[in-house]
Amino acid sequence: MEYLELNGTKEGLSAAVDDMWVLNATYLVFYMQAGFCMLEAGVVRAKNAKSIIMKSIIDTAIGSLLFWALGFGLAFGNADKASNPVIGTSHFFLINYQNLSFFAFQWAFCATSITIVSGSLAERVHVTSCLVYTIVMSAFIYPLSAHWVWSYNGWLRMIGFNGIIDFSGSIVVHIVGGCIGLVGTYLVGPRIGRFDSESGKPKPLPGHSITIYTLGAFIIWYGFYGFNTGSTLGISGGGIGIASRSAVTMTIIACASCATTLLAIKIKSGKYDVVKSVNSLLGGLVSSAAVCSLIDPWAAFVIGCVTSFVYLGGSHLLIKLRIDDPLDSSAIHLGCGIWGALSVGLFSTQENLSLVLKKSTNVYGLFFGGGFEQLGIQLLGIIIVMAWCFFCASVLFTILKKFHMLRIEPTKELMGIDIDSAGGPAYQWDN
Repeated sequence: MEYLELNGTKEGLSAAVDDMWVLNATYLVFYMQAGFCMLEAGVVRAKNAKSIIMKSIIDTAIGSLLFWALGFGLAFGNADKASNPVIGTSHFFLINYQNLSFFAFQWAFCATSITIVSGSLAERVHVTSCLVYTIVMSAFIYPLSAHWVWSYNGWLRMIGFNGIIDFSGSIVVHIVGGCIGLVGTYLVGPRIGRFDSESGKPKPLPGHSITIYTLGAFIIWYGFYGFNTGSTLGISGGGIGIASRSAVTMTIIACASCATTLLAIKIKSGKYDVVKSVNSLLGGLVSSAAVCSLIDPWAAFVIGCVTSFVYLGGSHLLIKLRIDDPLDSSAIHLGCGIWGALSVGLFSTQENLSLVLKKSTNVYGLFFGGGFEQLGIQLLGIIIVMAWCFFCASVLFTILKKFHMLRIEPTKELMGIDIDSAGGPAYQWDN
């Protein structure tokens, strides 16, 4: 992200084409909100479908306004080489900011990160708590992470020869959302009935519509083509080649991850598992975000196969720890996001990395002879961003829990959040 000259003065047809490219990518990324809405609605029980849709509306409407007012300025204010390496200090409310296509693109990314959290907390939290963490994420937690990694003078961007590389958000979008969701679901506790009260063994609480769930996943996949290819921020000056590579490698990673999970579960259990396969597909998309522009197609296949086991291992670990994440959001976005970010330090080629950075570099993937530097920088960045998110989320959700603003009462949870907080059920069943 932001590897093109955002503050440069471009004129004429190439500038118009680049802006249109970014705007079209923005539309695709924002369409992912529809996918997340369907994904989350399908995985919850019918009695909570309306409330999870309401949370998606809150994420989008409130989060967008806060990002416009504060978040964008903290993330990209004074985005030049003389700016503050920790926090942006200008362009609040977009005052004196002209590159509106870039703002729109970044807004869609922020909205995606916030939406990840609602899936982790589904079916047992107050709708109001969603409003609170949306405000804090869009105005503070996400913007600082974005500034460190993506802003020209962000301090993680300045480490080493290349700086940290997160092409389209495995760290900034997915690790941030996955971390906050993990802390939230841990502190709020599992849904009633998710684990046996005596043995502690997990008990299934299946969602009400696997059809809606799968539809949502494919919409998200469609949106990811804007997510990853749009991160070139233009198609002039070689951008179309980078975008094309990103589209191909992303597709290979996602398909390899999905296929590996599909076959692994079939071999182990004798049956196919739609939910795990779909989640693994999403995990592949998440892994691709950091690395898609930097690798060759064969490496994408390897990364995708490994992603499958990263997701399955993360999902199994959540159950072992009795952490109830209805959508497996932590395993998908945090686990696979970590793997994608580390893959930059393992699989990026010198040629591809030089094209993306627009400068020659001798620091690239370890498996191609580029040494350990990039891998070390990626690992440091992951640890820093995770520590930041874990700290902020722990404080936020602990305060909400202390003031009884986090979890709904047991009777209302059993009855369903829709009746209590959303004006009635999503479906009107005929007698």
